[in-house]
Amino acid sequence: MSTAIVGLPQLAVLAKILCLLMVVMCGAVPAMVRSVSLYSTCSSGNVTVIGRSVKAIGRDDHNAPYQKLATQSEDFSRKLYIYAEKSQRYLCFNKRWRLVALLKKQKGAMCQFYEVYNGSYLRYRSVANASRYLGFNKFGNPVKNFHRKQECFNFIKYNPHADINHHNNLVNAEGMGGMEPREPYVFLRKPSPVMRATKNSLLQADSAREHVHTSTHRHRHSNRWKMRQDGTDSGPRRRHESRLVEASKY
Repeated sequence: MSTAIVGLPQLAVLAKILCLLMVVMCGAVPAMVRSVSLYSTCSSGNVTVIGRSVKAIGRDDHNAPYQKLATQSEDFSRKLYIYAEKSQRYLCFNKRWRLVALLKKQKGAMCQFYEVYNGSYLRYRSVANASRYLGFNKFGNPVKNFHRKQECFNFIKYNPHADINHHNNLVNAEGMGGMEPREPYVFLRKPSPVMRATKNSLLQADSAREHVHTSTHRHRHSNRWKMRQDGTDSGPRRRHESRLVEASKY
């Protein structure tokens, strides 16, 4: 019994040490997400990092690898680094607040951003200066003045292997409750016994009406043919013959 009492404090101490080790190990590993792309709504292009140059241009086979980005956090705070995988550089502001791509050994506080929501879009605000945002104009060049078009600072973060047009359709469908418009569903129902009986009765009535009309028409023709054979319908022919005889006299 005494041995069990002595062992409980030791287990508690070991559990605390294990928890501390887990926290230290987690803090030593930076948080990194899978490859993403940042779509600029103003330039209709993706953020592309080639060397030190940073632009927001359209996707093609050549620049597609340079548009794969990753967001990193070293201390699990809201401060993020935007890392270009192909160029192995970080998006940073220089002393003149011009957007450039720097190597890992050059990164600092000017390379950290806060990811904030603006409606359905994302914005990236500088940690060093709250009035500076990541943005591009309609030509895909970086902008420094935040008083320009507000849409030039809006981004969509998406999987580079996904379809951005599908995402835009979802965003544009906010007026319909945030759902994508769909084709109306067509339900095919089997006719009920009452509907079948009504349809059959109508078809029978139509066929009977056609039969009566056809038989009456045939009956009229047959009567006229009989009258011709009996000679009852020879009046018009006799008048015609008498006129021919009178004309021959002259």
